[in-house]
This record gives sequence, C-alpha cells and structure tokens, in this order.
Amino acid sequence: MGTDESQCGVLNESLCKFRYNDHQIPDQWTIHLVLSGGCGLKILMVISYFIPEIGSAAHIYHDLAKGFIARGHEVSVITSYPRKYNLSEEDANKVFPLEEKIDGITIYRVENKVDRDNIFSRGLEHFLLPGKFLKVFKRTKQDFDVCLIYIPPLPLYKFASKIKKIAGIPSVLNFQDFHPQELTDVGVLKNPIIIKIMERMEREAYSKADHCVALTPGGVDYIIERGGNPQKVSHIYNAVSDEHISDCAADFKEKQSIQDCFLVTYAGILSPFQGIDTILDAAKLINNPKIIFYIIGDGIIKNKINERIISEKISNVVLLPLQPRDEYYNIICSSDVSIISLDERMKAPCFPGKAINLLMANVPIIAIVPECETRKIIGSSRSGVIVNPYDIGKLASSIIELTNDLTAIESMKHNSEIFFQNNFNIDSCIIRYEIIFYSLHKETNINCIGESL
Repeated sequence: MGTDESQCGVLNESLCKFRYNDHQIPDQWTIHLVLSGGCGLKILMVISYFIPEIGSAAHIYHDLAKGFIARGHEVSVITSYPRKYNLSEEDANKVFPLEEKIDGITIYRVENKVDRDNIFSRGLEHFLLPGKFLKVFKRTKQDFDVCLIYIPPLPLYKFASKIKKIAGIPSVLNFQDFHPQELTDVGVLKNPIIIKIMERMEREAYSKADHCVALTPGGVDYIIERGGNPQKVSHIYNAVSDEHISDCAADFKEKQSIQDCFLVTYAGILSPFQGIDTILDAAKLINNPKIIFYIIGDGIIKNKINERIISEKISNVVLLPLQPRDEYYNIICSSDVSIISLDERMKAPCFPGKAINLLMANVPIIAIVPECETRKIIGSSRSGVIVNPYDIGKLASSIIELTNDLTAIESMKHNSEIFFQNNFNIDSCIIRYEIIFYSLHKETNINCIGESL
C-alpha cells in the first residue's frame, strides 16, 4: 500500500488544514505511516443508516468505507436493518441478510423496528441502539484497531466508551448533527428535564471522546465551547466520490418529457422542519408550466404535501418517492437549480449532505436558510442564491431571474466545481481520517514503522 505523487500533494494539503484549522500537528510517525501507506488497519464503522438505504448518510459512509478499503484497510460496519421507508420502491419489499459483504465491506445488521411517524418511538430508538450494536460487536469477535461512529444518535458515544473498556479500541466520534441543540431549536424537544439530561450527555461525549470530528469550522468551535479538548477535535467535510456523476446520463428531463422546462428540484427529507410549504407557495406564485418543480423524498408530511398539490391544483409541482442512488444523481444532474431548505430556527453548525451532492454535480443551489453555517458556506463559495426562510416572494423572483440569466447559472456551476474539489475530495478526506486513526493507534504505528523501514 504505497502513496503516489498525487496523494503526497493531497497529504500536504491535509497536513496544512490540520495545522491551521484543527489545533494539532501530526507527529512524524503518523506522517511516515500515511506517506508510506503504513499498514492496513481493521476499521469498524458504526452508523444507524447504511446501504441499501437511500439517504446522504448511508451514501457518504459507503463511499468512505470504499475509500478506506482502496487504501488497504479492512472495513466492517455495524448498522440497523434497512428501514422500508428509507428504501427505493425496488428494494422496499426485499429481505436482507443480517450479515453480508458488499464492495469488500463486511456489514452486520441489527433488527430494529421503529415507527417513522412516532416521535417517541424514534427518540427511544436513539437510546436502545448502543446496547443492540454492542451485542453485535461482541458476536463479531474481531480485534478492531479503531472505530468511526456517526452521530446522531448522541447516545452512541456510550458504545465508544464500552468498546474502549472491553477491548481497548479507540473511537472517533463524527458529529453530523448536534443534539439536543437542533431538537430544541425546532421545538421537537421541549421537556426541560430531558434537555438537561441530553446536554449532560453531550458534554460528556465531547470531553471523554478519543477524538471528535465536525463537518464545519463552526462545528469545531461548538464542540470546544462545550468541553471538547482542542487537541482532540478536527474539521473534516463529508466527502463523496464523483464517480457517481462521471457517467450520469442527465436525461431525466427527456424521460419526463420536460426538455423545454426550467427544472427546479428538492430531494430530501419531507419533514415539518424543511420549509416545503414555502416551495409549494413559490410554485403557486410563479404559476408557469415552463418552470416545473419536482419534490423527491419521503417523510412524515409526504401525504400533506400531496394533498396540497391536489387540492390547490398546483400543476407545476410533481411529487416523487425516494429514488435509487443512480436515478437520484440523474435527477440532480438534470436540474437547472436545486433547493436546500432549513427551518429558520435551525442555528446549529450543520451542513446538509444533499448540499455536498449538489456541489459535486455543479448544480446551482437555492438555499432557503437562516443565519447559520450552511448560509456562510453557500454564500462564500458563490455556488447559489440565499433566500430567507418563508420569503416566498424572494424565492419566486430568484427562480424567475435565473431562468433568464444563463451567465449567473454558469458562474454558479463553475464556483461549485472549484469549491467541491478544494473541500470535498474523497482522497483528502480519507488521508485526514488516517492521520487521526494512526495517531490514536500508537502501538500499531510502532509495529508498522518497524515493518516498513
């Protein structure tokens, strides 16, 4: 497992980002291991959602796992049994094994029945998963070198503590969302006792973690402010492989017979916190059959959206179910613009996974977001237009203006391409994780260095 000249360049860039953004500099042993290709680690990844489920989390961690394997590591994943509501229509009624190998990744699944529309049931799931995953971990009887855990759910930090105690395995906690902050922001979590309990859990997770990873620079500050050790907190953007769009046909318009239309898409979760009503209201205000909106996804307000489209005769909006990954990319690559939307109360430093896919596809973004990290990133990258939540008039006028401004569209596409390559390169992401893994796994570092010298 060697490192070629191009990867050396990626490594140098990664080291610079660590030095200036993440408060720490890797030691010489770690640098040597990454440059020489080191020795393969046995990596355990823990995530609530994984393929064949459809969603950015499952896809991002699938790409990450394949990237680790390409670098010579072994990868196993502990995850939940695929939820029917997160599957494509093609997969919805399939039966999946509790253990299988896909793309060289060993996948262990935990049966975990949960009612998507019951908030209590979904909250309870967060607290039950660590114990269920731990049982599977014990059954694997494998000696993993390091564990990478996708959070939320927040209680999974307890899984990290358990495997450290049982087997001495260090963990990296990858915070994609910040609970309870985001839950209290949007009013899902109101009970002051539960909020206090979760805030205590959150501080414990940050302070006791072997290492924390946040998606954004603001996320790093957020963790440190709540007790995280600055030497143990890093910023790594989610990365996806652009192989998914390299052969994309981008023929969705042809399939739908809308070649002459300006296509506006929203693909993602259909929840009360995504501002879908604003999109529907803007479509009604535009009321132009040549400007057509496609809303793709699933969630607890899907039926409500469909009822609005029918009862209010919003003829320029089409609602589609979750799509297989290839077709999802076909849709966004065919889009003239695509929308990301966050509730105005969402102030935590997050960055939606769908935004990364849009940047990769070089699709101009309309970001309906409050003052938050997502707004800063889209604004600074000049990859889209910013609209305040609930500003129906601004959303409608922005879309109409873009239909008549090809120069602005092309400029946003170009800016998206540059920003994606500079920040979401999968090789850079893998190497930065390797730096953390080898730093945590000192004993392996010593053995590997002895072997490679």
